[in-house]
Amino acid sequence: MTSLPGTTGQGKDAPPPPYREIAGLLTTASVPAAKRLDFWREVVCHTIAGVEATALAEEQPYAGAIHARSIPLVHMPSFDLVRVEADPQRINRTRKLIGLQTEPTWLLMVQGEGTCTIRQGGQEATLEPGDIGFLDTVRPYEVMFPHAFRQSILKMPTPLFYDIVPRNCDVAGMALSGDDALTAIARQNIVLLERFVSAIDPVLLPAAANRTLEHLALAARSLFEGRIGRHGHNASASAFARACAYISGSLGDPSLSVEQIAAAVGLSSGHLQQVFRQSSGATVGEYVRERRLACCRRDLADASLAHQSITSIAFRWGFSESSSFSRAFRNAFQTSPRRYRDGCRQDRSAHNPCSDVT
Repeated sequence: MTSLPGTTGQGKDAPPPPYREIAGLLTTASVPAAKRLDFWREVVCHTIAGVEATALAEEQPYAGAIHARSIPLVHMPSFDLVRVEADPQRINRTRKLIGLQTEPTWLLMVQGEGTCTIRQGGQEATLEPGDIGFLDTVRPYEVMFPHAFRQSILKMPTPLFYDIVPRNCDVAGMALSGDDALTAIARQNIVLLERFVSAIDPVLLPAAANRTLEHLALAARSLFEGRIGRHGHNASASAFARACAYISGSLGDPSLSVEQIAAAVGLSSGHLQQVFRQSSGATVGEYVRERRLACCRRDLADASLAHQSITSIAFRWGFSESSSFSRAFRNAFQTSPRRYRDGCRQDRSAHNPCSDVT
């Protein structure tokens, strides 16, 4: 029997073993048939979140496999990419198990084969192949897999999740439909990242992962607009989503104005400001500046863009003066753009001493 950390003498409510210690490939094939379900409960499920796992077909030894990989992001917490293949099961995340968790995370479940039904906070969605579901690990949830399945899961810290999904939108127990074009693109990017992650230069992996998350964020905004969501949304939420989508596509325009955005979504400037204060707690101008600065920060940390000047990056995202950009960046991140970029370069060198050798 393969020896794994933290598995001896643990019950189903035992704290999850340290994730980094068991990252990699784990499979019930390495365990005697009589102990496979316990193995799945105590170790494999804990790589995602502490849960109670119940097999739905007990006439044969339980089979399951999980592969986990940490994906680094330079300017945000890293996330974990987990691939799961297993027999039918029911998963329950209980309050007792939640109390053992050390870090709040979200699960973005990309259905590959089979189906599952997720339930959380009074919301429910059935995931078909291609759909992407959302679960919050700090609240109880249930997942039912009626048949053998394959699923890819992005397990991300809550601050990173809210960089993709606005805080005022509770999407727990909801799903993006794989029939939507934007969701299909996001899903394909996740699948390709998972397939080629080992072949990507580690220096460039954070940039590749960032691009994947950008497509996912765009698909999520479509959910809030109500075109593909499984639940209805009010007119204010729809206007906010349409405005955010328009802003995302226009950040590089230095003349972007409140009036221009309002006209694009069919509202008056005053009404649009009201929608943004209600939905995000910020004015339209503050939201635009925040998104521009986030894009600049990402590009400054991107090793593949090291040949581009700070000014060219700032101008690409709609800033028209380098001095005003530097002031805004310092106010937002408490450091100058140059110092931030130099710090990212030093971090990469510390992790890979040969990365800057030419």
